[in-house]
Amino acid sequence: MTWRFIIALLAAALVTGEAGAATLVVVEARGIGLKPGTLLQSDAVLHLKQGQHLTLISETGSTLKLDGPYDKPPVAVQGGGVNLSTTLKALVTQREARSGEFGTTRAAVLAKLPDPWLVDATHGGNGCMLENRQPVFWRPAAASASALTVAPTDRSWKAQAQWPAGQDRLSITTDVPMRGGETYVVSVAGVESAITLVSVPAALANDAMRTAWMAEKGCEAQAVALLNRQK
Repeated sequence: MTWRFIIALLAAALVTGEAGAATLVVVEARGIGLKPGTLLQSDAVLHLKQGQHLTLISETGSTLKLDGPYDKPPVAVQGGGVNLSTTLKALVTQREARSGEFGTTRAAVLAKLPDPWLVDATHGGNGCMLENRQPVFWRPAAASASALTVAPTDRSWKAQAQWPAGQDRLSITTDVPMRGGETYVVSVAGVESAITLVSVPAALANDAMRTAWMAEKGCEAQAVALLNRQK
């Protein structure tokens, strides 16, 4: 066997190994110094101690939940991950159950958004926006104009805009850029909702990953809208 042939075999093995590795993104980390949005390779060994937890998203949108003690590559359990369809069905089922227990409330109603990057201004909870972007608010189209106000929870500033009749979406200029991880009080026609903004990292490579991120972060209506756009 010649050296040239051996080198060719080694090169082929390296290519095969690289092709088999996939990129995973950290959604949640507890007890370990990894931030949401961190990229991991599926063939790299993860060392988790007792009490440490990671939630990861694969390139197909599957969700992997790992708890320590754990000492192997996450690729070893990818087959045990929860696929995107299952995740969303579970979220919708939970929401319907809450509605059945407590009656139909604004918190239990899943709005049908015309675009996944709209934040429902009439619905308290989490709203997702692309990293380094500002939110665009949405409401069901109304026959009359109404006032939109946005303020942080400490009420240190307040931004106001007039929402024109017949228009279902509106962006608003604020004194301080709105950031992911912060909660804002959003008022439409005097009705207030507390909305926590969640950044969707640029590291997410495709819509399947973005949909899974939205679902894990509680932006169910936006996740469903993005999933529908992929069909």
